Amino acid sequence: MSIEELFEKTVTKAVEEIDDSSIKELSLLCKNLLEIEGRIGNTEETLKRLKNQYRELSENQIPDKLMQLGVSDIKLNDGSRISAEPFYSARITAEKLESAHEWLRENGHGDLIKNTLTLTFGQGEDEIAKELAEKLFSEGHTPKQKEAVHPSSLRAFVRERIELGDGAFDVETQKNFSVYTGKRTKINR
Repeated sequence: MSIEELFEKTVTKAVEEIDDSSIKELSLLCKNLLEIEGRIGNTEETLKRLKNQYRELSENQIPDKLMQLGVSDIKLNDGSRISAEPFYSARITAEKLESAHEWLRENGHGDLIKNTLTLTFGQGEDEIAKELAEKLFSEGHTPKQKEAVHPSSLRAFVRERIELGDGAFDVETQKNFSVYTGKRTKINR
């Protein structure tokens, strides 16, 4: 028997074994899959709305109410403590990368910048990779270089500069780092 005949026999046998109940079962499985896909989408949308409501309460409404009351925190009868604590967010965008890194270096904070050099080797080039140190450019490889400040290091640096009242880190300079400050509610139970 040839390969073509064997293939045709196998396909014919498989097709003949499909009955109406198998098609109905497949149809139900697909229907269940689509229903679950819809529920996942709805749940994700609900979660997104809840997170936005949470953020509004935590970062705006409760800190504003505490400020209106003239207090920084409140201790409740059950022992819980509600406070609005400062938080800081920062990031260096691609457009501001050069000026932000320049400012860090000029102001003695260049150690925050991590310089990563990456070189990609193809299959079978393991030995070349091991002998990299002295032969990097002579082998004709072009390394990829990236300078970046780790997000948590940047956030800590920004918090420290702002809390110290560093005059060199003024509002104009903060634009290089896309600084966002606010208050976030903390409830200790």
